[in-house]
Amino acid sequence: MSVVAAIVAKDFRELRRDRRVIVMALLVLALGLTALATSWVRINAHEADRAATIAADRITWEGQGARNPHSAAHFSKWAFRPLTAEAVLDPGIAAYAGSAVWMEAHNRNPAVARPIDDQTQILLSGDFSLAWVLQALMPLLVAVIAAGSVARERERGTLRLMLASGVSPGRLVRAKLASVGLVTLLLGGAISVVGAVAAAGAGPVDPVRLGLWLLAYAVFLAIVAALAVAVSLRARSSGQALMILAGLWLFAIILTPRAAVAVADYAAPAPTSEQFWADVAAAKAAYPSPFADGAKAFEARVMAQYGVTRLEDLPVSFGGLQLEEDERLGNRVHDEKFGALFGVYQAQRDWLRWAGLLSPLPALQNISMALSGTDMPHQIAFQQQAERRRRSLVTQLNTDLIKNGAGADFDYVADPQLWAKVEDFRFVPPTLGATLAGVWREALILLVWLIAAFAIALRAARGLTGLER
Repeated sequence: MSVVAAIVAKDFRELRRDRRVIVMALLVLALGLTALATSWVRINAHEADRAATIAADRITWEGQGARNPHSAAHFSKWAFRPLTAEAVLDPGIAAYAGSAVWMEAHNRNPAVARPIDDQTQILLSGDFSLAWVLQALMPLLVAVIAAGSVARERERGTLRLMLASGVSPGRLVRAKLASVGLVTLLLGGAISVVGAVAAAGAGPVDPVRLGLWLLAYAVFLAIVAALAVAVSLRARSSGQALMILAGLWLFAIILTPRAAVAVADYAAPAPTSEQFWADVAAAKAAYPSPFADGAKAFEARVMAQYGVTRLEDLPVSFGGLQLEEDERLGNRVHDEKFGALFGVYQAQRDWLRWAGLLSPLPALQNISMALSGTDMPHQIAFQQQAERRRRSLVTQLNTDLIKNGAGADFDYVADPQLWAKVEDFRFVPPTLGATLAGVWREALILLVWLIAAFAIALRAARGLTGLER
């Protein structure tokens, strides 16, 4: 047996005999399994409610009877966002983001029905999920395991014996990294495998997304393990190492992500709801409405287009044309204002990336949510697709009025068969390529942290000989 393997075997036996580590590991494992069960139940309940609501919405829509198409456009339909099976692993912002959009004529409505409104309590440090356990609790467990990996050898005097027997500092640090890494792999891997099974039970899972999600967490925990071993290499005692690692955990895992959010919100503040909708209303009022100050110019343009001199001679519904023109002008405002709002969200994400200089956790969180389909870009994609479907729906109804309502305009009543031709909203998640394109910077940050962490550990090992004299 090689020296490295012998040290790993010895460390593993010692950790197995340490009841404190065993108890803490079992607690983390239990919390991880509980989080998975909670997320699985929550997502299955969400999907069951969504399917039932879509069916009820369809019945209501098709059962509205004969009426004016534009009246139906105001009655309208709902767009509901599904949750992917991967959301079992990391719910991200899903609980705080609206899951339904009312696709109403003239108005681009915000997403409503936030799951968080139905919850009685949440964790102060985030939603209870497997991702939270791996992000917050596993680093603490790794710190407890790694704190004494070298410092305890120094306290016992066995470190000097190892070095005197010919074990090089490089081999020693590789052995300690392997010891901590093995225990981390066993615990984190066990939880992750159960998580993968739970996600598969919640629906179809993209194996590539799942594999990349697991890889990201493996890299993150490797960073934590390497830095923890580096601290243990330099600390005089296991107690001192544990205190330093506890401080680093508080700084990197608890403080930095929250401070980064506060800084991002200050640097790129989003408008309040009241301010945003007031700006939308003001921008709409600035356009020449075909029903008000722009009516005469619009009438002249329409009559010239159809080659008539009187509105009564139009072969189509002038009211329908007015409605469609009003939609077109309103859509300009919506594109401008919502584009600016989404730009603010992107600016906040850019500011959050700077937190990667202080902690690898913000980068991991963005990657984890993106691969789980629960980050802000996925939410924006849902709202954008709902808006495109709203415009298509309204245009479909206005077109029926335009073609068939000549001379009747708003008194025209459509055949109820028209409602059956209107399709339900279907969300198409961003492709894996688009998702990865949005988080390549975060992946680069994690890679830099990984290289730096192992470099720090190896550099710390160089001073072992001098420290032990």
